[in-house]
Amino acid sequence: MIEYSLGTLPFRDGVVFLFPNHLCCNCGKTTDLTTIAQDTRRTTYMVGAGTEITFKLPLPFCKDCAPTATRRPKSLLNWSLIFIGTFAASALALIIIGDMVLNSALIARYLVPFALALAALACAGMVALTRPKGKQTSYFQPVRIPRLKQEFVSGAVTAIGFSFSNLAYAKAFALVNRESIAKKLVTLEAV
Repeated sequence: MIEYSLGTLPFRDGVVFLFPNHLCCNCGKTTDLTTIAQDTRRTTYMVGAGTEITFKLPLPFCKDCAPTATRRPKSLLNWSLIFIGTFAASALALIIIGDMVLNSALIARYLVPFALALAALACAGMVALTRPKGKQTSYFQPVRIPRLKQEFVSGAVTAIGFSFSNLAYAKAFALVNRESIAKKLVTLEAV
């Protein structure tokens, strides 16, 4: 077991959690494991701004799953920006091809639907490339922090919630942290 401590961010008494280190937190493999400090970020948005806290979670990974420790999950905003960028690039490419190469009125007339279709295909291709490989449960970071409660003035953590893509690892985490979970200082959520 590895006890997690953040250092500069204070945790209130009782907010203690351990990460099991006997199986890969992504695929569940039990041999040839390495502990990697997964750079996990928790962003809280307020009315015109937000705060971001970085946690270095010491998690066990096998060599095949080690690259997933650095892949942050894409949010809806990320995917929206990717779609808008690919739409703009598709529209520009169609304009160039339609005017300079083909001199086609059809492309000019249906520029927006063609560009939307190309952007949708490109995004679908990107999603297909981010599928888990083999027994992996996530292409991205397998452990996330969807919930964080802090005191307003001091910023001290009073409760923290984790989500795991690997059900076996979530059960092992729940077993070693049953006391903190019973006190509702640590919570589990499904990915």
